[in-house]
Amino acid sequence: MAEAWDLDPRLARLAWLRGVDRSEDLAWRLQPAWARSTDPHLLPGVDGAAARIRKAIEARERIVVYGDYDVDGVTATALLMRTLERLGADASFFIPNRFSDGYGLHLDCIQDLKATRDPGLLISVDCGVRSLAEVVASAELGLDWVITDHHALGGELPPACAVVHPHLQDYANPHLAGVGVAFKLAQALLGAVPHPSGADSAFLDGLLKLVAIGTVADVMPLVGENALLVRRGLDSLSGRNGPGLAALLKAAKKEGAIGAQDIAYGLAPRLNAVGRMGGAEDAVRLLLTKDSGEADQLMARVEALNLERRAIQQEVADRLPAPMDAAFDLVLEPAAHKGVIGIVAGHRMRVSGRPSGVCTVLDGVAHCSLRAPEGYDLGELLALAQPFILSGGGHRVAAGLSFEAARFPFVLQALQRGAALQADGREQPALRLDGGPEELPEDAELARLEPFGQGFAPPLARLEGTVTASAVFSADHWKLRLNGLSDPLTWFANHERPAQPRVGDRLCVAAAPQGSARWGRSWLVDSVLGEVQP
Repeated sequence: MAEAWDLDPRLARLAWLRGVDRSEDLAWRLQPAWARSTDPHLLPGVDGAAARIRKAIEARERIVVYGDYDVDGVTATALLMRTLERLGADASFFIPNRFSDGYGLHLDCIQDLKATRDPGLLISVDCGVRSLAEVVASAELGLDWVITDHHALGGELPPACAVVHPHLQDYANPHLAGVGVAFKLAQALLGAVPHPSGADSAFLDGLLKLVAIGTVADVMPLVGENALLVRRGLDSLSGRNGPGLAALLKAAKKEGAIGAQDIAYGLAPRLNAVGRMGGAEDAVRLLLTKDSGEADQLMARVEALNLERRAIQQEVADRLPAPMDAAFDLVLEPAAHKGVIGIVAGHRMRVSGRPSGVCTVLDGVAHCSLRAPEGYDLGELLALAQPFILSGGGHRVAAGLSFEAARFPFVLQALQRGAALQADGREQPALRLDGGPEELPEDAELARLEPFGQGFAPPLARLEGTVTASAVFSADHWKLRLNGLSDPLTWFANHERPAQPRVGDRLCVAAAPQGSARWGRSWLVDSVLGEVQP
């Protein structure tokens, strides 16, 4: 592979360690040409969806894009709105409120949209594939639906004008995020097929910025065509951006070449905070605005909500007991803030190495967010708990469910039994290291393998040495230096840290390289490999 692509052998080794056995499979990253992407007309449902949307545009029907409040839904909503605007459609968007409406299609919201906007067509993004009753009720109101989604299918598809979904008919890329599905529909609507050219190519590369953000934020596998779409999106993000994305990058202190981890830890949490703390429509407005003054105002609001989210998240995490020594770690905290339970569940999952869930209670109903490590399937676990739950759905590694709070013991038992069965056939999780710092190439070379993330892990090195400097910055984060290592270590506050290492202590950690156009390389500590030795 090194010879075929003129790579530093250390870079080829990193790709090989991540399962890339053939040099041609590196093309998704190293040569992400449009010609390698899948023709959007091959995505099940796209042709019917495009036909109905074109009919609505020609007839000047009002169109409402009905999204979801997470980053995938927000970026998909913005992407489709940009596309419809380019086509001259009479379009607006709607995002349900996490607290008053909940996830997915809701008849109350649909009836309100009918009364206030009187659309002829509604288009769902990142939701709706299980909303049979809502689509049937919409037809009685004289409303048509085009459903675009990527969540787990139910036993029956809703009777919409078209259902666009990557899990139908053995489609070539079943890993598309909701925003990826919306992108394929946009490509078909613009007639930029099988591959775009000219002005269409530039416009679609702009849309791929949103695809990169949503795909990384939704933790979809960054392999195959997803790697190509996200890589092109990262390259576009690293160039010139509109007012909203420019304000978002500035707030996250990201400049120069943007990587997938910059999205995961800088951009995505800020966009997610808007939906977690209430309505997510301001996040869509930020991505759509063409006015720098409006972008600054919206970004200030987003940043304030993100700071509030962090404080509430920490408070909930501190209030919960340590993860249970059981196959499934499920905890119920009636007063937990519904907007942060998914993040807290993710942290608990990483600590325990087992599926985890955090539940809050509203009006006697428990609402839970579940997270699972690779190798588990939350969809199968939800099926086992089906007799006891009111609703549930999601992905293999991230899902949600609700049930009557009094049934918590039954749900817990079902999830623990299922997780124990899945764990029996699962390889035990291990921390996969790429060697010492000398076995990782420089940042410019590492960037050639972007995107790093789900399915293509970021590089992780073993660092060991004596602490020569130890300081605190920004509340409770540490900046360390080890003898023999030219670049500093950054250690962010979390629940797994030892006491702050002192000068003279011996330290052995796993850390990921972090490149910055302004500050150069540093190492972000992931975990302790051995006890700190005075």
